[in-house]
Amino acid sequence: MKCHVPGPNVKVLARTVHALARFGDDLYLESLSDCILLRTLNASESAYAMVKLNKNFFSHFNHNYYCVDVEGLKCKISMKSALNAFKSPAHMDKQVENLEIKLDPHSSKLIFQLNCKHGIVKTHYVSILDCKAMQAVYTKDLVPNRITSSQRLLSEALGNFQCSDDQVTLEVTSESLIIKNFGDTPTDISRIIRSQVTIKPFEFSSYTIGTDTNITFTLKEFRALLGFAEGLNLPVQLHFEITGKPAVFVVHNGTTIEAHFVLATSKPDIGTQYTSQHTTNSERKRKENSNDNNISAKKVHLDEDLSNQFQEDSNLFNYIPNNMSQNNVRENINNVEKANSIDTNCDNIPASPTSRMRIASVFKRCFESTFDPRIIHGVVLAENSDSD
Repeated sequence: MKCHVPGPNVKVLARTVHALARFGDDLYLESLSDCILLRTLNASESAYAMVKLNKNFFSHFNHNYYCVDVEGLKCKISMKSALNAFKSPAHMDKQVENLEIKLDPHSSKLIFQLNCKHGIVKTHYVSILDCKAMQAVYTKDLVPNRITSSQRLLSEALGNFQCSDDQVTLEVTSESLIIKNFGDTPTDISRIIRSQVTIKPFEFSSYTIGTDTNITFTLKEFRALLGFAEGLNLPVQLHFEITGKPAVFVVHNGTTIEAHFVLATSKPDIGTQYTSQHTTNSERKRKENSNDNNISAKKVHLDEDLSNQFQEDSNLFNYIPNNMSQNNVRENINNVEKANSIDTNCDNIPASPTSRMRIASVFKRCFESTFDPRIIHGVVLAENSDSD
C-alpha cells in the first residue's frame, strides 16, 4: 500500500487519530481497494470506533503497490506510536505539505513520511504488532429511533455535567429528549449533584422516535466523538433501539470520510435507585422524628425543671420573721451538712436537699426592718459619715 494525503487532509487525519486514542490503546489499519479503515476498541470492550477514509480523501492511492496478488493489508500498531507521528493536529496544515503512508506486507514497519515546508522531511517507522483486523457486529439501518443533531447542541448540553460523571442516560420520547447523569455506585444521594437537561424535538435537525426508551452509556467516549465532530464541523447522527442494544453515532460528510462510534448501552437500575432514595428519605424522616422527639422530651424536662425552679424561686425571697434567731439558722445549716455527708454507696440515695435555708440566711438582713450595727463584732475602722 502507498498513498498520499494532501496538506488540508493531514489535519483531518491527525484529528482522527487523536479521537481514536481516547477510545483504545491499539490502532487497527486495513487497506481495501477503495478505502482505508481505522478501528479501535476500548479495554472494557464497551466502545468501538471505526473511521473510513474513502479513496478520494487521498491525492494518490494504491492499495497493492508492493504486491499485486494481495487484496488488502491488515495490521495493528500501538496508538501511542501513532500519536507521535501526528503531534499538534491544529497546526499540521500550516507545517505539512503532504503525507505519504507506506505499508509493505513483507516489512514489519508502517511508514509515515511527513513532507513539511522548507524541504523538511520527517519519517516515522511504526512497529507492526500483529497482522490482523477487527470488526464489530452492529446495525444502524433498521433501528426505530434516529436523531440528527449539531455537535454544538450536544456539547452545550454536556457542559452542565461534572467531569467526574462516568455515565449519562438518555430518556427519549416523542415529545422530548432528556439527558441526565447516572451513577451506579451506592453513595449518599445528598452528596451527589444531579444534572438534567431537556431538549425539545424542534431543536434537532431530524427527530424520529418509534419506541420510547432510555439508554445509558459512558460519558468519556461520548465527549470524544463530539470533539471529533466539532473538529470537522459535522453533525452527529444517533441510531439506537432499546436498552441493551448498542447505540451508533455516525459522523460523515458524504464523500470523503465516515466515522461510526458504537457504544454499549445499559438500563439504569431505577428500582434500586428508587429503593435507595426511598430508604434514604425514610432514614432522614426517622432521624428528624427522633430529633423532634428528643427536642420535645428535652423541652418537657426543661419545662418541669423551670416550673420547679420557679416554685423554689417564689419561696426563695419569702419574708423571714424577725424572731428567727441565728442559732436556729446554724442548726438548720448543720442539719443540711449532715444530710449531704450520707454515704453515696447506699442503694437508696436520698434526694438532694434544698438550699432554701442557706440562701435565706444569706439574704436575711435584706428583709429585716432595721439594721443594728452592734451585731457586727470587731473594730470599726471607718465610721459612718452621717450625723445621725
